[in-house]
Amino acid sequence: MKRSLKFTINSGNNRKLIQIDELFLVYKQAINDLLVIASIKQDITEKDIKSYSSPLSYRYKQCARRQALSIYQTWLKAKKKGNQPTFDGAMVLDERFIEVRQSKNSSFDYWVKIATLAKGKPEIIPFKSYDYANQYFNDWKLVKGGRLKHNGKIWMLTLTFNKDAVEIKKQGSTLGIDIGIKKLIVDSSGNEYGKSIETLMDKIQRKQQGSKAFDRALKERDYYINKTAKELPLNELMMIVIENIKGIKQNTKKERRLSKEFRSKFQRWTYARLIGRVQQLAEVGGVHCQFINPAYTSQTCSQCGFVHKLNRASESFRCRNCGYTADADFNAAVNILRLGLACQLMVGRSTQGNSFL
Repeated sequence: MKRSLKFTINSGNNRKLIQIDELFLVYKQAINDLLVIASIKQDITEKDIKSYSSPLSYRYKQCARRQALSIYQTWLKAKKKGNQPTFDGAMVLDERFIEVRQSKNSSFDYWVKIATLAKGKPEIIPFKSYDYANQYFNDWKLVKGGRLKHNGKIWMLTLTFNKDAVEIKKQGSTLGIDIGIKKLIVDSSGNEYGKSIETLMDKIQRKQQGSKAFDRALKERDYYINKTAKELPLNELMMIVIENIKGIKQNTKKERRLSKEFRSKFQRWTYARLIGRVQQLAEVGGVHCQFINPAYTSQTCSQCGFVHKLNRASESFRCRNCGYTADADFNAAVNILRLGLACQLMVGRSTQGNSFL
């Protein structure tokens, strides 16, 4: 298992931070120059970096070459048309350039040593941890190296932590969850989570994009999503069934209708963040995540199986065949659970046994 966390490193004095600024400008220029070479030759060789003139050390040029090739290959796979790829992101540096150690000084928690343009004169910058990150420093293994990025105001250090994967549970219950835009989650047991998300979306909409108030509202939303995901009873589960709603803003008529809502009131609704957080928590807890196609889960009656687009009206569900009524998200969650169990049943038959059923 891997997790990446961000830390602010603006605690150093101005001279130290200026050294990092200068390093980034030279490193950025090197990557963009190397991307030009890659676009011409479809490769960047050792000979290219040896002949490339830059204030960077040879090792730094090797690092820039590796990152430039990664950017170029990603650009090729995306089949983007137009101008060649450019770089203005994070410096991805290995342990030769970044070292993190715990501090013995009570005024800060850790320090990071960063190799600069001045050979043999690294800058040592202190930084503070936070409650959520402390569990990773204590219980996970810190991967050497890191990422440095300036967000326009301060420098951010991204560190990665490793931990052995937890064995998937063989006992426990199974739960289906429906991801919504009025309520973040409704599960197949009828429990509702995150009923204040609409209020938060309204709050974001009222703020001017790019303002401090807007940024605070986004952070409040992200905190609320993380908090809501933790409310799921994962300690009681061995499997959770989730609808795969990747690309929900495209393709089907339903998705096109929802896309209009997202572009207005719910354009800041980050379902990917919610699903990602549930996945992370499930992984740590040994809970299997089963993803299913959400097609027709909101239109299907969970009692008789009748499918009709008019069965659902906003937050209410009423079957036009048997008359069953329920909360629309709850009805969908039950259908999601059944689809997940059916998928596991097919897997079980193909392997002559299934630990989930």
